[in-house]
Amino acid sequence: MKHSFLRSVLPRRTVCRAMLAAALFSPFMGHPAWAVHMPKVPELPASALVPFMQSNQQIWDAILPLPDGRMLLEAPAWVGNTGPQLWVRQTDGSVAPYPDANWNNREATNDTHFVALAGMTRTADGSIWVLDSGVPNREKLPVAAPRLIQIDPTTNTVTHTLPIEANLLHQGSILSGIAVHGSTAYVPDSGVAGLLLIDIPSASGRRFLDHHPALTATKPIQTPTGPLLNANGQAIAVDTSMIAVSPDGTWIVMQPPAGFLYRVSTSLFTDPDVTPAAFEEGVTQWYKTPALGGLTIDNDGTLYWSDITTGSILSYTVGRIPRRLVTDERLKWPTTPGLDGHGHLYVAASQLDHSVGFGAATPSISWPITVYQLTLPTTPPPQ
Repeated sequence: MKHSFLRSVLPRRTVCRAMLAAALFSPFMGHPAWAVHMPKVPELPASALVPFMQSNQQIWDAILPLPDGRMLLEAPAWVGNTGPQLWVRQTDGSVAPYPDANWNNREATNDTHFVALAGMTRTADGSIWVLDSGVPNREKLPVAAPRLIQIDPTTNTVTHTLPIEANLLHQGSILSGIAVHGSTAYVPDSGVAGLLLIDIPSASGRRFLDHHPALTATKPIQTPTGPLLNANGQAIAVDTSMIAVSPDGTWIVMQPPAGFLYRVSTSLFTDPDVTPAAFEEGVTQWYKTPALGGLTIDNDGTLYWSDITTGSILSYTVGRIPRRLVTDERLKWPTTPGLDGHGHLYVAASQLDHSVGFGAATPSISWPITVYQLTLPTTPPPQ
């Protein structure tokens, strides 16, 4: 059976079910039931978006600044990259495979090299965790089992490899995205909608929310020129692949690229008294987002989104205040942004809709791929 993420958009009743669940369940923490509409006018001029670095070979889809000034960049195989999948930009501007050349050597064994990177995150203790989905081509069968890989950025070495149990997967599963808090990793399944919780010390896990409307793609991905179509002219839909955990670990947010943002309390995953019905209703619609290329979360809980429909960077506070920070036609399919902790956001205009990752027979990337730097506003949102 063809292992593919290209499929028809789901029936309208699935969307209605998701909206009904959101309407019946009040959000956590006493916040208002519905958020403010996203402003149409950006707060910052396009000139606030400054080119930071470029590549004529790599399509980057995620950026992770480190406290020491280095920056990790993910160049996954599934979008057509043939070189190293994880890079480090040193403080002098030079780049190199990370953590070393061997882990990015496709001729090495699967145990000692990256097969198909699909997400990375940095935890409070400074560790880097990357997800290897084992699926370098999303239209074909996996070539390796998925796993989590821990990297120590102080020694630049892999310290732990955690295979994901086969019983947590379905036929067609493609894991994508990772969030880690404490000893728990949260991993969405973008091939067959679901959420995996992995207990890192025991290397065991559980699967939740199979085919839940919040995690299931219900509409095609919208680009500035219309719905994203594959080579056969069919609309493309991808299940949940974006996830973030709050700094205190009490809630997670997740969404498909073209779905809406949903939020759920992490306590529901470990409460033995929660019924299946209550669990499903506890997944709350948190914001009606546009089509996103990626999201990240700041230390204060503020979310930052890359809007591929308008080429914008958006933010969303814990108080549910949305902000349109900047809009620029140069942001062609902006992907997962990174925050450096010093008031700057970095995002790559990755042009994924022009890569082979979405069914194009040949890539039509307009090189170079550019990473932009945005200095975040320090003032409150305009009233």
